[in-house]
Amino acid sequence: MASPRIIVLRPQPGATATAQALRANGHDPLVTPLFAIEPVAWTPADPQAYDALLVGSANVFRHGGPALADLKGLPVYAVGGKTARMASDLGFRVRGQGTGGLAAMLPMLVEDGHLHVLRLAGEDRVDLPASRLAIDTRIVYRSRALPMPDALREALTGPAIVLLHSARAAQHFGTLVDSAGIDRGHISLALFAPALVDAAGDGWASVRIAAAADDRALLDVVATLCQHEAGRQQAKKPETE
Repeated sequence: MASPRIIVLRPQPGATATAQALRANGHDPLVTPLFAIEPVAWTPADPQAYDALLVGSANVFRHGGPALADLKGLPVYAVGGKTARMASDLGFRVRGQGTGGLAAMLPMLVEDGHLHVLRLAGEDRVDLPASRLAIDTRIVYRSRALPMPDALREALTGPAIVLLHSARAAQHFGTLVDSAGIDRGHISLALFAPALVDAAGDGWASVRIAAAADDRALLDVVATLCQHEAGRQQAKKPETE
């Protein structure tokens, strides 16, 4: 009975962190990132024009470059513990931390009395709902889509469990699978958040969503999918006397 191949597609360095967690749980994942994170040249912002920074990814601090230094006097509102820790390590003062996405951080900014916020973001970003805040955005990095590696194409010829951390990754992966003529029906998806469902599309063997937006919850999904695949394979075995 063939065990499903577990595949990590997220960019580095997150791909390595996820793979290490999977190995600690007894898995042997294939790591084949489908995006490369690159810095984008951006115009430094005048810190006097703002009273807070809104940051949704640690990639802002990895790739923002020297222009970030002038903004260290502004309090940071960060989504995710990793983003908050990186901000602190670089000398920023983290005032707020959230786990429910950028939109969920806006009431916190309002409650703390902020009016003019600078959002540092990637080129591919979510739109924020209207609020009383004046929010300007600077793009400091981009995710460049990569073609399907041969190792990934080969791994997808059999049962596979693919971890997807973003809607863009889900959409790109689906396009690559279809372009390569690979059957979606033996590929199961472990999705980081409900927002990825529509981007992933239909036709997969199974689709499960993490109970929370963190890798521990995503690993629970992988365990469930492994059990599901084992049961499916067992049911397909012919009965013997």
